[in-house]
Amino acid sequence: MKDSSKLAKSEKFFYGIGDMGNNVAYGAVGFYFVFFLTDVAGISPVWAGYIFMISRMWNAVCDFIMGIVSDNTKTRFGRRRPFLLFGAIPLGIAFAILWVVTFSGNIQLVIYYTFAGILFNTLYSLVSIPYNALLPELSQDYDERTSISGYKMALSFVGTLLSAVGATLIVDTIYPGKSMYAVSYPIMGKVLGLILIVSILLAFARTKERVKSKDVKIQGNVFKNLKSLSKLREFKLVLGVFIFNMIAFDVIMALYIYFMRYALKISDDLSFIFMAVPLVAAIIVTPMWVSISNKLGKKRTYIISAIYFVIPLIACMLMPAGNIPITIVITVLIGVGISASQVLVFSILPDVVEVDELKNGVRREGLFSVQLCSYIK
Repeated sequence: MKDSSKLAKSEKFFYGIGDMGNNVAYGAVGFYFVFFLTDVAGISPVWAGYIFMISRMWNAVCDFIMGIVSDNTKTRFGRRRPFLLFGAIPLGIAFAILWVVTFSGNIQLVIYYTFAGILFNTLYSLVSIPYNALLPELSQDYDERTSISGYKMALSFVGTLLSAVGATLIVDTIYPGKSMYAVSYPIMGKVLGLILIVSILLAFARTKERVKSKDVKIQGNVFKNLKSLSKLREFKLVLGVFIFNMIAFDVIMALYIYFMRYALKISDDLSFIFMAVPLVAAIIVTPMWVSISNKLGKKRTYIISAIYFVIPLIACMLMPAGNIPITIVITVLIGVGISASQVLVFSILPDVVEVDELKNGVRREGLFSVQLCSYIK
């Protein structure tokens, strides 16, 4: 049965709080983990890259498992929400131990961070895949899902902002100097890990799964199910958008701190400002993109925003080092583009879930999240 009822703003907000928690972890790892491995733990860039790659590959395996498991879960809390309840605390702990320097030998460090990365990504899949699959089950109203996605993405930017700015405030301001990194990074891990735990638990407590799936199990070989999804023209179009959109976003995250410190020559005491500026801009303009999308449609709005986004990205290559006013202006313009790239893409996914249910008679939000996330990662 279709449920087109409107959600209370408070429920949209608390659902978005869950993505704030997810992005506290995702943002910190994306912005700082490779830098931490090379400049704090002292691992060579080559081995740091291997650790990051192995963790991501393992994450893709876990995503497949969690997509199937959550699609076939039936509890009094629903299909998705139990994973938020039971996964929040272990995930926060796993995040915190990523930032501890426990050994001095290179081999021991490589082994430790490889297994720490695998543990974190396992638990991240356990929480994030059901969380993302929860959105289509909150409402089946087309415009309402765009609104929910707007809340989700605005608060995801808040999470990324907390990770980006919070990390630099702790490691560069409260505990200034590279000599304090071995102390400040573990503290940062504990603080952000606590925020992560609380955010996920709030999302569990203040949301409700309204859209009931038909009593059909996602049976058969996993790859047969994925092949079935791949036959959907709508899914292939969304998949292509996701691949290029998220690869670009991940590249920006991984290189941003190096670009800021070594290319733009931004001093440590100002670094938190330039980590915050594009994310604050993204948060502010999120309602604007939602409004434009409701008027012009998601497809047309996304095309317009993508063309716009190219302009400030090209301007980055022409920015003079040390020119603070110009740097601020360009990073604000980048934030406007980042907002659209995230809000619009993630609001489209639930619509494709509806097409799959219409054509195949089963809701497979978990598998949709899996295939998209696995290509992204």
